[in-house]
Amino acid sequence: MPQASVWSRPRRFAATVAVGSLLLAGCGGNPSSGGPSGAARDGGKAIDVTETTPAASGPLDRVTWAVQNEPASFDWIYNASFETGQIMANVCEGLLRLAPDMSLEPALAESVANPTPTTWVYRMRPGVRFHDGTALTAKDVVFSLTRHLDAKAGSFWAGAYANVSSVEETGPLEVTVTLKQPDALFNSYMSSPAGIVESEATVQAKGKAYGTPDGGVNCAGPFSLASWDKGQSITLARDDGYFDPKHRAKAKEVVFSFVRDPAAVVNGMLSGSIDGGWSLPSASLDRLSTGGQGTVYYGPSTQGFNAIVMNADGPLRDVRVRRALSMAIDRQGIIDAVLRGAGQPQRAPAVPGSWGYAKDVYRKAWDDLTITRRDLDAAKRLVREAGAPAEPITVATTTSEAELPVIGAEIQAAAKRIGLTVAIKNIPPDQYNGVYTDKKAREGIDLYLTSWGTDFPDPLQIYQYFQTGNLYNFSGFSDPAFDELMTEAARTGEPETRAELIASAQRIVVDRLIWIPLYTPYNTLFLNKRLSGCPASYVQLHYPWAADLGATA
Repeated sequence: MPQASVWSRPRRFAATVAVGSLLLAGCGGNPSSGGPSGAARDGGKAIDVTETTPAASGPLDRVTWAVQNEPASFDWIYNASFETGQIMANVCEGLLRLAPDMSLEPALAESVANPTPTTWVYRMRPGVRFHDGTALTAKDVVFSLTRHLDAKAGSFWAGAYANVSSVEETGPLEVTVTLKQPDALFNSYMSSPAGIVESEATVQAKGKAYGTPDGGVNCAGPFSLASWDKGQSITLARDDGYFDPKHRAKAKEVVFSFVRDPAAVVNGMLSGSIDGGWSLPSASLDRLSTGGQGTVYYGPSTQGFNAIVMNADGPLRDVRVRRALSMAIDRQGIIDAVLRGAGQPQRAPAVPGSWGYAKDVYRKAWDDLTITRRDLDAAKRLVREAGAPAEPITVATTTSEAELPVIGAEIQAAAKRIGLTVAIKNIPPDQYNGVYTDKKAREGIDLYLTSWGTDFPDPLQIYQYFQTGNLYNFSGFSDPAFDELMTEAARTGEPETRAELIASAQRIVVDRLIWIPLYTPYNTLFLNKRLSGCPASYVQLHYPWAADLGATA
């Protein structure tokens, strides 16, 4: 099955917290209900979770939006950062898109057919034009999709095409993708950058300049790339010829300012010079909520935060030790300190926001999971049974994201409470992400703290990382029963049946605790009081959200 891409370190404004602020109780806490929406939170103030903000009522001339980093490229096959994704989603549409309720909806493709388990047929909308006015053709679609198959191009999304044998033009506005074997995820990937369509003529004409500040892009989306001021900002201009009347932009232009300092972002929002932004600094949530300039919204997310076992032969080799450590961690205490309550305890790697179908099946499976519930007495018994390892458990942290030292400190304190020893290994910020591609970078690390989620709402995407031999299966976990369930799920088109298979595979992963789930954060959004309309759910990377922004009155 395909090697899926992952927003493995979603860049967000750092959570400004102090290690000493984490006040943790010495007894068990309440498990989370795990609900993806509605007013929900255990052990503190209620937070209203919503998919969308109130509908806008009028147009706007200009919106100023904060992003932390400048995109490295606007070439869609390298679209792999939070900043690039949230900007490009408004410029370059794909065959499909994610709706605010996290369902798939048509974008460039007006219809999709799956006549055989290994065939996907996409029929394009007639009359779609790129930003330069030229017509989108099936030839452009074939070019755009097959570019991911070119190993020399080095597409970040190549894994989505691992099962693709051919992409062919089968009609004036029709493209047929033939797979080597059934792949339940392929069609969902068409809502991600893997499904973006660009003008072949533009890519060929621009050459190496394509996707750069000098070369730009020529896609089909509600906004075009108007200017790119290197190191400063990117400005998008409304495309009045955009093909989808429902999503024609209300704002004439959107300016994305590159603001690296989280404090400057917050001050800009409070002063009114910045109209909005995603992934807010958690320490600023109360200030932004009460500052009088706008509203903080909390949306469901597909992301989860985990402690990933890197070394299955070290002090965590006994599953009883892993279970004991998991049962000793105060997840709600972490959420209160790190997120200011803007999240929920996590029970499994695939969080409720990733349940895009058969939600009743996934809900029941989630409710049946108890391994992450806090129980110090049971944890101590497990340590006595297994025997405390002689060597300390090494937990990796870094200062690039302020929440990591706090979480590491709680894991260390939790271990001490049940007779285990944890050593903290602080890794330089520029080296912390090296574990994803460099085996040597994982040496000496037993637990690695990271956010991980799905690109679209299907738990199958995240559980494939536990299959034998997967690139992201860092600990070398291997279970024939799990592999069989995943293979069958990937070949199953019927949603309820696929969900049952994935739920069974999930039980194996949670019981073995190769990833220790910690929490799922809410998607945080600030909007100035003059704005409304865009979604609050975690679809900003794959949905033209800025087109929905408009005036509140």
